[in-house]
Amino acid sequence: MRISSALLPLLATTQTCLGFVLSPSSPSQQLLRPNSAHSNNAISGSRLSVSAASTDVGAPGTADLPWSELGFEFRPTKSHLRMIYRDGAWKEAELVESPYLNIHIGATALHYGQSCFEGLKAFAHDDDSVYMFRPDENAKRINKSGARVMMPEIPMETFIKACNDVVKDNIAYVPPYGSGGALYLRPLLFGSGPRIGLQPAEEYTFIVLVIPVGDYYKGGLAKPVNGLIVEDYDRAAPLGVGAAKVAGNYAADLIPNMEAKKQGFPICLYLDAATHTKVEEFSTSNFIGIDNTNKRYVTPASPSVLPSITNKSLQTIAKDEGMTVEQRDIDVEELKDFDEAIACGTAVVVTPVGSLTRLAVNGGTESKYEFTEDVGETTRRLYDQVRSIQNGEVEDRHNWNFKVQ
Repeated sequence: MRISSALLPLLATTQTCLGFVLSPSSPSQQLLRPNSAHSNNAISGSRLSVSAASTDVGAPGTADLPWSELGFEFRPTKSHLRMIYRDGAWKEAELVESPYLNIHIGATALHYGQSCFEGLKAFAHDDDSVYMFRPDENAKRINKSGARVMMPEIPMETFIKACNDVVKDNIAYVPPYGSGGALYLRPLLFGSGPRIGLQPAEEYTFIVLVIPVGDYYKGGLAKPVNGLIVEDYDRAAPLGVGAAKVAGNYAADLIPNMEAKKQGFPICLYLDAATHTKVEEFSTSNFIGIDNTNKRYVTPASPSVLPSITNKSLQTIAKDEGMTVEQRDIDVEELKDFDEAIACGTAVVVTPVGSLTRLAVNGGTESKYEFTEDVGETTRRLYDQVRSIQNGEVEDRHNWNFKVQ
C-alpha cells in the first residue's frame, strides 16, 4: 500500500503505519543473484515484507524520460522507502510518494550531524530483469558509518530487502538496457529524535530514495577531466570521520569544489591533512594510479579515506587480470610515475583524469602532473569489465549482482 501526499499531514499526527510490515510471523523472502552471467547463489530476505504486493516486477525504462540525456542530478520518481527506529527496534516500513519529511526541530541530524548515507546502483539487463550491484557491501558500510556516530544497526537482510522493494516500486525509472544509465539508490540514516545536549537520539529514520542517472561528469569515459590538487583546505582530519560516509564530510568540500570549478577544474584531489605530502582522495571518489609498464594498480591506504565499493571491485578485477594491487601511502611526487589516473566511486564509476595541477602557494612554483590525453587502455579495460558485469553481459564470477524481485 502506498501513502499519498494528501494523507501525509494526517498520518504525521498519528501512530498509523501502512505498507511494509516487520512481522516475526511473516515468511522470509529471497533476493536472488543472477545465474551464470547469472549465478545460483541466494540470500534469504529479511522479514520486511509487503503483505499484499504483486510478485510481478514490471519492465524497466517505461517512464517518460530522455534516457540518453540523463546527467547526475535529482529527478522526481514514484516513491521512496521509509523506516523508523524507536524504543530499541525498527518499526514498520512504508513506501511514500511525497518527497518531503516531517522532522522534529530538535533532531540530532540537524544539530549534531548524526547522519550517514550510501550510494549504489541498479541496472537493467537485456532480458528486462533488474539487478542491484553489491548492496551487501553497502549494508556493511552504512553500519560502520552509523556506529561511528552512534546510530543503530540496520540488519543486512533488512537493508537489502528495503533496496529491492524501492527499486521494484520504481521499476519504470530504471534506465533501459543499452542507455548507459542506472537507477541510483541513496540510503540515508539519520537521527530524527530531539536532543539539545550532545548525545545520540532515541529515534532514527532510514530512507531509501531513487533517481535515474547518467554520467556524473558529462561525457563519462569519453574525455579525461583535469583535476586540482587542493592546498588550502582539508577534507578529513587524522583520527576523524573521513573513513565514515557521514554527511558532514561532504559539506567540507563545498567551497573548494566550487572554487576549483570556477578555475576550470571539475574535480579536486585532497592531500593528507597532517603533512600535505600524501595523496588521499578526490571530492567524492577514490584515487587510483596506474603504472602500465609494471602492471601496477596503486591506491591510497589511509584511515581518512572512505573505502570505495567500486574501488574494491576494480581491485578484484585488476587482480583477476594479473595486475599487482598496492594499497599504501602515495607521495605527491609519485604522481609523475603513473601512466593513468582514475577517480572511482559509485556515482562516477570510473572517470579518467587527464592531469592534476598543484597551484603555486607562498611564492612556490606550480606543478602539473599529466597522464593520458585520451582514455587510458587500463582505465578503459577496467571500466568495460565492471560495466559488463553490472549489465549482465559477462559472467558474474564473484556473485556481485542481486536480482530485484
